[in-house]
Amino acid sequence: MAVPVEEAIAALSTFSLEDDQPEIQGPGFWVSTERGATSSPIEYSDVSAYRLSLSEDTKAINQLNLLIREGKEMGSVLYAYRSCVKALPQLPDSMKQSQADLYLETYQVLDLEMSRLREIQRWQASAASKLAADMQRFSRPERRINGPTITHLWSMLKLLDVLVQLDHLKNAKASIPNDFSWYKRTFTQVSVQWQDTDSMREELDDLQIFLSTRWAILLNLQVEMFRVNNVEDILQILIVFTVESLELNFALLFPERHILLRILPVLVVLAASSEKDSESLYKRVKINRLINIFKNDPVVPAFPDLHLSPAAILKELTTYFQKFSTQTRLLTLPSPHELPPREAQEYP
Repeated sequence: MAVPVEEAIAALSTFSLEDDQPEIQGPGFWVSTERGATSSPIEYSDVSAYRLSLSEDTKAINQLNLLIREGKEMGSVLYAYRSCVKALPQLPDSMKQSQADLYLETYQVLDLEMSRLREIQRWQASAASKLAADMQRFSRPERRINGPTITHLWSMLKLLDVLVQLDHLKNAKASIPNDFSWYKRTFTQVSVQWQDTDSMREELDDLQIFLSTRWAILLNLQVEMFRVNNVEDILQILIVFTVESLELNFALLFPERHILLRILPVLVVLAASSEKDSESLYKRVKINRLINIFKNDPVVPAFPDLHLSPAAILKELTTYFQKFSTQTRLLTLPSPHELPPREAQEYP
């Protein structure tokens, strides 16, 4: 039975509202006043109430945002990685009889560090597969009409940026291959007494390939993306959105601008490496527009003490993406060390 409004209002006056009274529900979410929000504090749980056909998209966006948060944690682990080998003790000649014990203890120490790298390896494979699957959804004819929303585009771009940063960090960490070589050597010594080590050796070989191959994460992403046809369409949409955002001086914060600058060369290489005619990309985005963007920002921050060069990325990726090697105009862009002295002073 419904309560009359007058009685309900009168009942409110009987409630005790004291200062510092505990709140059962907690504080409500703030009202956003941004020009365009690309995140939701309640993870779009209110979409179903509006009966809109956005449930599939919001579910995908939440999944991408979760991967972004996980990827940033992986990046912190990789960025903070320091070599363990230099801290390990070395036995003098008089104690060579204890060499087996030292190998075992060394293996146990390094195995803890390698487990973190294995976790990154497994995560990037899962993230690349999920990102590729999300992009492939928009290659279906019925999804090409409207395309992804701006929020969805940003989630794709941010996850791609996390993968690119992880790849760059892995390439820059010289201590990782050094530690792994010691780890593999100690495994060879201690596994002699173990049984059924085939699966461990296979896992070790996979980790070695992942750590020793430059841009292994990007190469894996390419394989996942091009398992189906027509993924080039969504790649071109991402490139057009990135170029227009950078050119039209949209209200971008520096972190957002840096995201776009880091992933633009990767998107161009992926689009140009497809089996279809890559020249269709340059019909939508003139190559001069790309050249101007890369010239205006020859160096982009990746981490506090690490930087990326879009021109250098383009040149290095030609080794792994043979089809892109025909784009001579993009490959003639100067790398940071090739800049004239006056221009180089602006990018310490």
